[in-house]
Amino acid sequence: MGTRALWRGYWLVLVLVNQTGSDWLNCAYVAGCHCKWSSGKKTATCIAAELQKVPRLATDIQVLDLHGNPLKTLEQDAFASIELLNLQRLNLSATNLRSVSPNAFRELLILIELDLSQNEFIQLSPDTFRGNVRLRLLVLNDNPLSTLIAEQFPPLKHLKKLELSRCRLHNIHPFALVNLRALETVHVHQNLLTYVHENTFNLPVLKTLTLSENPWHCDCRLRRFHEWFLNSNLGNEEVTCSGPEKAAQVSWRTIKGEDMVCPPITVSSPRVIRTESGADIRFGCFSRGDPNPTVSWYLRDMEIHNDTFKDSEIIVLRYQINQFNEYTDDVINKSAQWVNVTITNVTSDLSGEWKCSAKSSAGDANSYMTLVLPKARTATARVAPDYSTLFMVVGSMLTMLVLGFVAACVCWNTKRQRVPPSRSFTDQEKKLLDTSLAVSCDRTSGDLGSSYGFEMLDRSMSMESEDTQRCLEPVQITIEGPPGSFLPPPAEFALPAPYGNIFISVQVGHNDEYPDLLGGGATLPRRSRTCFLKSAYDNMGPRITAAGSSTWSLPGANVDNKMETPTPLPLSTFSTEFTAL
Repeated sequence: MGTRALWRGYWLVLVLVNQTGSDWLNCAYVAGCHCKWSSGKKTATCIAAELQKVPRLATDIQVLDLHGNPLKTLEQDAFASIELLNLQRLNLSATNLRSVSPNAFRELLILIELDLSQNEFIQLSPDTFRGNVRLRLLVLNDNPLSTLIAEQFPPLKHLKKLELSRCRLHNIHPFALVNLRALETVHVHQNLLTYVHENTFNLPVLKTLTLSENPWHCDCRLRRFHEWFLNSNLGNEEVTCSGPEKAAQVSWRTIKGEDMVCPPITVSSPRVIRTESGADIRFGCFSRGDPNPTVSWYLRDMEIHNDTFKDSEIIVLRYQINQFNEYTDDVINKSAQWVNVTITNVTSDLSGEWKCSAKSSAGDANSYMTLVLPKARTATARVAPDYSTLFMVVGSMLTMLVLGFVAACVCWNTKRQRVPPSRSFTDQEKKLLDTSLAVSCDRTSGDLGSSYGFEMLDRSMSMESEDTQRCLEPVQITIEGPPGSFLPPPAEFALPAPYGNIFISVQVGHNDEYPDLLGGGATLPRRSRTCFLKSAYDNMGPRITAAGSSTWSLPGANVDNKMETPTPLPLSTFSTEFTAL
C-alpha cells in the first residue's frame, strides 16, 4: 500500500514538471515564432514574422533570432522590460534599425554574441553596448557608418571579434578601439579608407586584420601604418594601393617606404598687395611636404635674402610649426613651415610678381604674390579756356546764314515778277477755247491763233455795244421733225456771256407725233461770215444741209417754208466769230 502510494506521487510530480517545462516551447503563441532546443540552448526563431517590436516570450529563452523583422528602432530597456535577461545570442540583422537607445541592451549581462548587420545605422553612441561585459562577438557589417570616433566602444574586456566590413568607413580615429584590448580579429575590408594612423589597430592580442578593397593612398601619410602592418604579420590577404598615380595597383608587399612621399605644396598670403612708395609691408608663404621642402622667395628670378635692396630693407624669417598632435592633425603637417618677408621703405623697384618656390626630392611647387605701386603722375595747372576761335566760327556761320537767306529772298522776288499771272478757266471755257476759231472781219482765222488775236478777242468781248449784245446772244440748234413744241433754252442762256452758248432741244418718240429721229437728219446752223449780223431768220439762223441745199426737212416736215435772205447789219469796228461744235 505504501509503495503504491509512493509511485503515484512520483508520477504526479513528473507530470507537473513536464507541463511546466513545456511552456517555453509554445513561444507564448506568438505567430511566426518557433521555439526548440538547439545546441543545448532554448532557442526562439522568429525570422520574417512581421514583428514590429521584440515579442514577449518565456524568460528562460537563451537564443533569439529576429532576422528580417521591421523593428526600425529599439527603445530603452527593450529586453529588460519583458524580462528576457537570459539571452546569450541575439540576432537583429536586417531589421531596418535606424536608431538604438544607449540603454536598449542594458541588463543583458550574459550576452555573448550580437548581430546588428544589414541595418541603417549612420552612427552609434559610445554607450550603446555598455554593460554587455560578456560580449565576445559584435557584427556591424553592411551599415552606412562613415566614421568611428574616439572611444567608440565602451570597455568590453571579452570582445574578441569585431566585424565592420562594407560600412562606408572613411575615417577611423586612432583611439576608436582603445577600450577593446581583447580583440583578436578585426574586419574592415571593403570600406572607403585612404589613411589610417599607425596606432589605430595596435592592439595587444590582435591576430587578424583585413584591409583589402579600400582606396589606400600610398603616400607619406600612410607610410608608417604600412610599415607597421607588414611587420605585424596580421594576414596573408593581398592589399594594393589606389593612389597616387605612380603607385596605383601596386601591392603593399612590393612598394617601399622611401617611395611613399608627399610632394610639396605652397600657399602665399596675401596674393595681391597695393601700397604706396615708402610704406612698410609684410607677406609670407605656407609650405609643407614630406620630405621637408626648401622654401625661397624670388623677384624676377632673383632669390631674396636678408639685405638692403635699393634703399629698401628686406628681412626674411622662417617659422617651423612646433605644436602638432599626431592623433588629430594630418601627419603631413609635421613638415609645415612659414616663410615671412618684411620690407621697409618700399620702392617701385620692388613692384611686380614675387614667387614662393618649394622644392624637395618628391617634386616642387610655386605660389605667387603681386606687389602693385601706383605710377607717379605730374600735375598741371589749369588754364582758362580761349573762346575767341569759337566766337569767330559761330559768327562766320551766322553771317553766311543771313547772306544766304537774303539772296534767296531776292531771287524769289525776281522770279515772281517775271512769271505771268495764271488764269483759270472753267470746263466750258477750256472746251470752247480748244474747239473754236476766232476770225475778225479784217483778219483770217489763222491770225487769231496768235496771242495778239486772243488779246483783241478779250477786248472785243468787253465792249458794251449793241453789236456785241447781238453777238453774245445764245444760239439754239433745232432738230426738225413733226410739228410740235420744243423745250426752250434754260434761263442762263439768256444772259450775256463771254462766249456763245449752244442749246440743243431734241424730242424723241416712236409714235406718229414723235417719229424716230434716227431715220431723219439734223439741221446745224449755217456758219456766218461775220459775227455781228442781225438775222431775220428764226432762232436757228441760216442753215445748210448735208446735201448743200439751204434747208433739209425731216419726214413730215413743212418743205414749203422758204428761207429769206438776211439783211446784213453794219459791223462794229472790231468783230469776232465763234464756231461751236
